[in-house]
Amino acid sequence: MDFFETINTRKTIRKYKPDMPHMEDIKKIINAARLAPSATNSQNWQFIVIKNKNIMEKMKNSVIDAYDNLLKLYDEPSFSEQINHYKSYSTFFVNAPILIAIVETERTSNITEIMKKLNFEPDKLKYMRPDSSLLSMGAAIENMSLAAHALGYGTCWMAAPLIATEAFSSILQLEKNSHVISLLPLGIPYRDDYQSPQKKSLQEVMRIID
Repeated sequence: MDFFETINTRKTIRKYKPDMPHMEDIKKIINAARLAPSATNSQNWQFIVIKNKNIMEKMKNSVIDAYDNLLKLYDEPSFSEQINHYKSYSTFFVNAPILIAIVETERTSNITEIMKKLNFEPDKLKYMRPDSSLLSMGAAIENMSLAAHALGYGTCWMAAPLIATEAFSSILQLEKNSHVISLLPLGIPYRDDYQSPQKKSLQEVMRIID
């Protein structure tokens, strides 16, 4: 697939056929993530390919438990409706043949640490020093999403399940100071007629300074 065709036709897919992706394709997708740029070339990431349905079910149940705990803290009807809606949008990954957990491993920014010692206020520091590790993870996830689409698969970049990220660390037996930053279900799209949401026009998002 042409590169720009890949970008123009990629869609978020939330329902998949049960067919298992070929392992060679999975390796190509993970390799695309490996080649993404990262802050100071730290490559502080790990990509866990989950095929085990029992593990997926444990992760799903941990998400449901996390949302249920929120309801215990704030039991209000309209909030309950929102939570139940979020549950469905946070747990469909269990139905994908493959689930990729994107893990951020420990990294220290020397400049950020120096600015902390210089007593920069947290809000000021956050404004001046965006989370470069998180940006690195985003680059890797985008590479995977595009590579998957080019190979005929669908993905969905998921953040909502991270309400259970602490449980994920235990389920996936992650090392200390590592945590799941996103989930990427992967599979052949259940249908081929999914529609993309409306995007802003180029004129709305681009500004040229001569």
